Amino acid sequence: MTVCSITDVQRIDFAEGSDESIDEHVMTCDECQAFLADLWQGQLQTDLSEPVMRIVGLEEFVIAVIKEGGGILARIGEALRVYGMGEESQ
Repeated sequence: MTVCSITDVQRIDFAEGSDESIDEHVMTCDECQAFLADLWQGQLQTDLSEPVMRIVGLEEFVIAVIKEGGGILARIGEALRVYGMGEESQ
């Protein structure tokens, strides 16, 4: 078991939206997530877990699409290099 090195001050700043530097860490840290869950419990009128998870899922989808698009563009570039730019000699 690893011990999280993020301080409570950093977590509170993250919760208040004034520190985005630990975004990626919070997504994978059970300790930070538990702290934030305790902090936010009862403070919100609306359960935001579903919209937040939907946005995280959308972000992962967009990243996957960009990676695939980059691969396709690389293959198109390679094809243009190999087969020429479509200019026929006369």
